[in-house]
Amino acid sequence: MIRVELEIMPTSKGLFTAAIPPLDGEFLYQYDPYAGTVSVGDRIELPFGRRLVSGFVLSVNAPREVSAFEEMEQRGVTVKCVSVQEAVQAFSHDQYTLFEWMARYYCEPISKILDLAIPSFASGRKDPLYTLISAAIPTDLGKAQQRIVDYITNQGGSAHSSALRDEYKSISSPLKALIAKGVIVEVEQPPPDTSKASRYIPSKDILNDSQKWAGDELAAAVQKGDFTSFLLHGVTGSGKTEVYMHAIRAALDLNKGSLIIVPEIALTPQLVDRFEQKVGASIAVLHSNLKPKERWENWSRLLSGEVKIALGARSAIFAPIQDLGLVVVDEEHDGSFKQGEGIRYNARDLAIVRGKMSKAPVVLGSATPSLETFHHATLKKHILLKLPGRFHNGKKLKYTLIDLNKIKPWEMPSRNISHQLVSLIQNTLDRGDQAFILYNRRGFASYLQCTHCEHVVKCPHCSVTLTFHQKPVALLCHFCGYSSAPLIVCPSCNRSEPKERKGEIQNSSPFALRGGGTERIYEELQGLFPNARLAKLDRDTAQSITDYTEILGKVRAGEVDILVGTQMIAKGHDLPDVTFVGVVDCDVGLHMPDFRANERIYQLLTQVAGRAGRREKQGLVALQTRLPQHPSITMTIREDYESFAEHELIERKQLGHPPFQRLLRIIVSAEDRNSAQVAAHHIASVAAPLAAHYEVRIMGPVSAPIEKVRRHWRFHLLGKSVAVNKLQAFMAAVKQGIQVRKEIRVVFDIDPQDMM
Repeated sequence: MIRVELEIMPTSKGLFTAAIPPLDGEFLYQYDPYAGTVSVGDRIELPFGRRLVSGFVLSVNAPREVSAFEEMEQRGVTVKCVSVQEAVQAFSHDQYTLFEWMARYYCEPISKILDLAIPSFASGRKDPLYTLISAAIPTDLGKAQQRIVDYITNQGGSAHSSALRDEYKSISSPLKALIAKGVIVEVEQPPPDTSKASRYIPSKDILNDSQKWAGDELAAAVQKGDFTSFLLHGVTGSGKTEVYMHAIRAALDLNKGSLIIVPEIALTPQLVDRFEQKVGASIAVLHSNLKPKERWENWSRLLSGEVKIALGARSAIFAPIQDLGLVVVDEEHDGSFKQGEGIRYNARDLAIVRGKMSKAPVVLGSATPSLETFHHATLKKHILLKLPGRFHNGKKLKYTLIDLNKIKPWEMPSRNISHQLVSLIQNTLDRGDQAFILYNRRGFASYLQCTHCEHVVKCPHCSVTLTFHQKPVALLCHFCGYSSAPLIVCPSCNRSEPKERKGEIQNSSPFALRGGGTERIYEELQGLFPNARLAKLDRDTAQSITDYTEILGKVRAGEVDILVGTQMIAKGHDLPDVTFVGVVDCDVGLHMPDFRANERIYQLLTQVAGRAGRREKQGLVALQTRLPQHPSITMTIREDYESFAEHELIERKQLGHPPFQRLLRIIVSAEDRNSAQVAAHHIASVAAPLAAHYEVRIMGPVSAPIEKVRRHWRFHLLGKSVAVNKLQAFMAAVKQGIQVRKEIRVVFDIDPQDMM
């Protein structure tokens, strides 16, 4: 086959444009076609000023005569020449189509989209393995040499270069000396076996009638090879994952790829083994907690077509899967699919876009779909597939409602736990089963309040209270991370002694502990059940995937009787011996100034309830509340999602909230409150005439509900429109028309999920 570059005359040069994150715009470069080729999607080192920077090729022009470049230079246009021999493919043409769509939709430069989507480049340089070969270690080793020998010995006689570099700053010289002395040797290693497909034999599907019907519908859509979106609405424990795997195998049979997005990074390890064993193929994992080298290797395996399936959290939506045949978004209602910083994309929404571009079916699965998704299903924009019953257990959950209004504080066996809840937990332990206890706040106390002047201790950087933590003892801000020792003198009234009255006093300070958190619930349960084995799962105890899986591993192994936690215990866990779930305070979050508050509480209660009784045993759920008639609580007990959705959608329509209108939130912030307010009013003055032109209703500016975060005072505006294209055009026009100082931050959040 004749290569194209052989047809190029030696007197010609090539041109290409490149993006250099995070700079705006595109930059023009030239290259010698005789020395190599360059393609859209290549990552390449580019001269920029006096240094080399990484860039991505966006377009390649046909080679042109050298005389054309001479004419450009005469006009004062200098085009730097680049070596393309080191170019590495970073993304495919299909992906670039998605990136261009994102740049238009979110009104952001393509360079920032690429910076967000493409993993950090790993050069792939060798990671040598060093092995001890001398039984008698010389006595004349230097300190650095001896440390390396000791480390390799402790590792069993061999260690990789990367591990040594993690331990010690400089290893090159001592390694060379040890090799020269015959103490260690660099071992040749075979290339790693990156394909695990041959190790797996797909297991047979064991599906009930509802699962088989839903799975066959998805498989037929995969075989058809065209875009269709589905809502797989199944109660918790109905076996949605089995349906996904049935469809993924249908895609594999056609040599097509699949993409699975899950809401929680910590869920990926337990899912990968399950999927690989079931579908009989290797899976590439993509999420932000992977080491750069591992993430790049998985990315490259997908890009080359070596692996056909990707599984990961939000950022996995960008996975470079070849011949994409199916996209799955599990727990599509989860708010973690929305990026909270930078470019605020929603992976669930991008899944729909990607499915359309790849002509692949998309399935959105949930027991508690977002109201937007459910509404679209009622309008036939999504095909509704229902799984009405649990896969392993036909028994419906039993609910007990505990009305705290009917219980006097002194009748409670502890501050937050009622006699009914204690009795139900004890019954669970007596049967040899396990219990989950949810309290959706971290810490020991929500805030400290002076018993003299009622002053509440707040974060100096955010307009929120500091949470009291007991282990270790500290006041923490859960927004900015600020911490301090608990105060012993009230900054408002200067009192240092406690007030003589009933109530909880923190040591001998004037402050009383108000509210609760998982630490307090854990301590109360320890006192009530001294012989039980307790564990806690929240952001304080599970700061990594390892912590998360270790805690759940103990639960699965039967080493934990009661697990206390925040919403983290509600996500996707299938633990057969958990038969009881207790919610200490269902009302946490119901009073937030956010129109999605009711929906989120319903979703949380339903999801955590679904952890109970997932096998043959009866599941029981107890809900403690002071709002027993609230629709989010009554509909949870009735397991009536459709009535809840109907009730909420009526209110949403009356107020003009999604899904009936689309939203744009503009957040303006600065360290100086007045500067932020002035900038917000400037943006409002620019936005007002544009809003009329684009048929957008604009509201604000007003202070954000949480007015101060990380030292920045915040104001926001809200735009509403029934047409997203008009809202998008309005956003682009406002961005172009405003002028703010460097110290002012302006965030444009289209389709916002957080109104705080």
